[in-house]
Amino acid sequence: MNNILGALNTTSIGASAPASLAAGSLWVDTSGGVTSYALKFYDGSDSIQLGLINTTANTVDWTDSSVTADWIPSTCGTGKAMVLGF
Repeated sequence: MNNILGALNTTSIGASAPASLAAGSLWVDTSGGVTSYALKFYDGSDSIQLGLINTTANTVDWTDSSVTADWIPSTCGTGKAMVLGF
């Protein structure tokens, strides 16, 4: 039960798609290495690449877009938040 609850709080990550993908699932394909993790969306039949995440440079390059974004740690109120900066 705890594994199921933990999976609900995370995005699946691995070198191949998880066996339990359902339409609307997000997952991270790590087969490209830490400089090109691929964020993917499963539409019920195919995994569509949304962008590449470079965990070394802390950047996201969105697919089909010229926008490159950096994830910048920031604080918001009493908690911490991640701010998408362009």
